Amino acid sequence: MYFTQPPHRFFPARYRLFLALACVVLLTGCPTGTTPPPPDGPLIDGNRGGGGTDTGKTSGEPNGSFAQAIVALFDANGSAALQGTVSDVGDLDVFNLGGLAPGDRVTVDVRSNGSLLDSSIAVFDNQERLAVANDDRQTNVRFLDAFVDFIVGHESTPYYLVVTHSAFADAGTFIGTYTVDVRVVRNAEVPSPVGQVLMLDFDGATIDTPALVVPLGVTQLDIAPFDAGNISPIYEGLTADLKEAIRAGFEQNFSRFDVTIVTTDDPPPPPSTAISTVFLGGFNVELFGLAERVDASNADFCDDAIIFVETFAPSSFSFTPTLEELATAIANVGSHEAGHLLGLNHVDDDGAIMDDRSATDVFATDQEYIWARLSADIMSIGTQDAPLLLFETVGAGSITTTKRFVATGFRTRPDFGPSRQIHRRMRKAAQQRP
Repeated sequence: MYFTQPPHRFFPARYRLFLALACVVLLTGCPTGTTPPPPDGPLIDGNRGGGGTDTGKTSGEPNGSFAQAIVALFDANGSAALQGTVSDVGDLDVFNLGGLAPGDRVTVDVRSNGSLLDSSIAVFDNQERLAVANDDRQTNVRFLDAFVDFIVGHESTPYYLVVTHSAFADAGTFIGTYTVDVRVVRNAEVPSPVGQVLMLDFDGATIDTPALVVPLGVTQLDIAPFDAGNISPIYEGLTADLKEAIRAGFEQNFSRFDVTIVTTDDPPPPPSTAISTVFLGGFNVELFGLAERVDASNADFCDDAIIFVETFAPSSFSFTPTLEELATAIANVGSHEAGHLLGLNHVDDDGAIMDDRSATDVFATDQEYIWARLSADIMSIGTQDAPLLLFETVGAGSITTTKRFVATGFRTRPDFGPSRQIHRRMRKAAQQRP
């Protein structure tokens, strides 16, 4: 999701995006162990049931960095039982999960067990690169407890689990106790990369997908057909040229990866084709773009996003964009939202398409899918290697080019900022997904 923001300056804290929201990983699964009774007080960070190892500590603080990680003790069945307390705002508990190989299936099941903690988790490799993250379980029962179920894409010794509070936690839910059941099943089949078809929909649409309309406070969204003149009168009559330039911007951004860009101006693809759609049209006072979720490993080939193209009026910038600059801005906000649909989270780097904090004018500068520091809204440590994750998910593309359109991201409009109400509506929308 991209919020609008004042042009030519960085986000003040109150304007920072509250997402990973539009983009929360939808993971479900069966609980992996028995539920301990609620504790009477803080739980010591470490392994439930004690135990020891000569490879590192198995309990206790400090454990807020990768170098200080607590060693998780696994039994013969590949299960580890962990516990801890998030004792303050910003507290991180880091656990060493040992070496994992491609094909290992890992489930991490966090339970607050009666405490008020709104948990958030992430798994990293030994280069501190994100493998998967989750804020909310997204089920109707205890949906604020985090859960992941993923298959390892590349070898690393060790992998790390980080447990903390959600960046979007309500007052009173930043601290609390938790237990974690981790299960590793070795030698599952390694999923092969599967290319993705991305449809740019210029034809207008009526959208009622809960994950896209509930965050906006509506039950249905009617988007008119794309018209450059609706963005600003200075672009009147340039609709065809702008659509072609936007398409070219998408193609450039995804040129390294197996992502096929089609539009509603093309002949329709075969009916059996799995397509994710980016709708381009309409205006929103707070948002440039919105995606259904962060779809870890691109599990759903048919999820959608919206780019509110009329929000890209010259008043959103500190200058009047040329047609090429406008196309770049729209294409890269669209690529950002499509990145969420392919499993990418937010980072904090002006040069990254997945950046969530730079000024609106940066939309019109060159951005790429790069290895960058994670946004603090995801986790306060670690990085995301976007090319690695995309190569593992969709595979490599065949297009080679040196030309780039200037890029964009997603931001907040002048004098408006993201609200926790949007995040709450995101959570409600996630509960309404079929």
